[in-house]
Amino acid sequence: IHLDEGEVFGFLGPNGAGKTTTVKLLNGMLTPTGGKCHVFGINPSMEPEKVHALSGVMTEHAQMYDSLTGLQNLVFYGAVFGLSAAISVKRGKALLKQLELEDAMDQKLTTYSTGMRQRLSLARALLHEPKILFLDEPTSGLDPEGARNVHAMIRKLAQEKGITVFLCTHQLRYAQ
Repeated sequence: IHLDEGEVFGFLGPNGAGKTTTVKLLNGMLTPTGGKCHVFGINPSMEPEKVHALSGVMTEHAQMYDSLTGLQNLVFYGAVFGLSAAISVKRGKALLKQLELEDAMDQKLTTYSTGMRQRLSLARALLHEPKILFLDEPTSGLDPEGARNVHAMIRKLAQEKGITVFLCTHQLRYAQ
């Protein structure tokens, strides 16, 4: 498969079909036993750090720190991506506002609902302004309005910022 810049690609399959495994292969988290893949010409199993710098990943069960606030989590992960604290705070606050988490930015994650955690995970994936976004069931746990907002944001990122989106889902309607 070849994806163009700004394309939203729906990777559709039932639970257990290998969607998450594919995302892990494309990000160098797993090494293929056969074949090969490239992300922006980079082999993720050979140079995973280069792929990580270009990609944002949102998995269904993202690891974040319950003892930190939403904003503190973003600042921490911003440092992982080489961003200064000031840039992380600025981008983090903008993303939290866009994802309707502004009022909860100073609350510890222990108080976040599943949907809030999903939206924070999306903010974390977007913090370093990736060229490609891997989304694994990004609307899992969201209410219908929250899901619509995430859908709109994904379309906007692709259209206005040229971010390529690799969207994993088992829902045909969502993929369409």
